[in-house]
Amino acid sequence: MSVAHPAARTDLAEWSSPVVIDILSGAYSRQFASRPDLARPVSDAHFSLWRSLLSGELDAAHAKQKRFCEMARTVGLAPASIQEADRAVLLEVMQCVLTRYQRSPSAACAYTMTLVDAAACLAGARN
Repeated sequence: MSVAHPAARTDLAEWSSPVVIDILSGAYSRQFASRPDLARPVSDAHFSLWRSLLSGELDAAHAKQKRFCEMARTVGLAPASIQEADRAVLLEVMQCVLTRYQRSPSAACAYTMTLVDAAACLAGARN
């Protein structure tokens, strides 16, 4: 993991959860408009992965990522759709960090490094 302090990871995971849930729920509600029964379990599984990533729980994140990818294949979710949802989460949480922590560069840096780590883990799993 990065230089981000463990408390920063825990804090970011906590306060960003509603944002992450909102982004993923919206993405998968649109994706599965004709199958709303799939939207919730897919968004919940993806959120669980994000929660582990932001908390710095890499072993749990890898296991959740594997399960999520299996679920995505089963329901016919395209990798591009997952990447689009991940990108939306990263952008929205980064916007929140930049807006909330303008006067606290050290906190903004710690949260940004946590997001960089999450993005790196997601990118590494795609390769």
